[in-house]
Amino acid sequence: MKIVELLENDPGLKAGERYAGILGASPSKGARSPLLWNAAFQDFGRPERMVPMDVLPEKLGQVLETLAGDTDFIGGAVTMPYKESIAAWLGSHRLSPQALKIGAVNCLYRNDAGELCGTNTDGEAALADIKASIPDLRGVDTLLIGPGGAGKAVAAFLADAGASLTIVSRSPETAKDFCSGIGAKSATNADIGALIPASSLIVNCTPVGFANGVASESPIAAADLDQVRPGSLVFDIIYDPLKTPLLTMAEKNGLEIKNGLTMNLLQAVLGFSKATRIADLDRISASMKKAAG
Repeated sequence: MKIVELLENDPGLKAGERYAGILGASPSKGARSPLLWNAAFQDFGRPERMVPMDVLPEKLGQVLETLAGDTDFIGGAVTMPYKESIAAWLGSHRLSPQALKIGAVNCLYRNDAGELCGTNTDGEAALADIKASIPDLRGVDTLLIGPGGAGKAVAAFLADAGASLTIVSRSPETAKDFCSGIGAKSATNADIGALIPASSLIVNCTPVGFANGVASESPIAAADLDQVRPGSLVFDIIYDPLKTPLLTMAEKNGLEIKNGLTMNLLQAVLGFSKATRIADLDRISASMKKAAG
């Protein structure tokens, strides 16, 4: 079966066309990666292009099998909600050390043997953006909400940077082993109010506030956000909208805010380099920044 027959959208692929893809529930509805990757493909004179791939959960395995066997597919990106399930499908032998530790992938590429493999650039990208505001994270009290695929990546890199990390999840028992593995504390949503006053860095890795999700809500109640200490940074990995309800409230409270736009650009630069084996990160970044406007 051809890949176009398995998708919920029409990627417009032609027979024999080399391509990259972004896999998710509905990346055709606003994912920025095709814009960024295609600008870089054009700048480097490459024939490939990236297309969005809307995949139903029950078809994910078949889609991956088809892509793995399609030599025209060079790799690409993974978005919600498949970062963890695709990592599990690939298996430990086809994951980078970072992705194996995190248990999630956001980037697909071919190894020297032509096998489809996965790595994770989310955490590295988020850490770089956060460190632009907080250069030294050692001992910084950090509250991260949502240990999903992206959340685990961000958490792992924050822990490696020395942050004093507490991870809030709806099901802490599920995240317990991961938290223990990176030296983080585990908490529930009910604990947020008590944890907020001591936190200098707050990171939202849930989809709450996302334009195509629960855009009108915030993962932190206004009353709790009022308790955040002055000078703290609130970082939301969502970039659509640029200001989620969480960031809007935080800004009104005089807190420093950052959305996921820079993180998204940096992870795309790293992912493009991995899939194409082009090492010139500065040129890739310049191409993508120009396209992003």
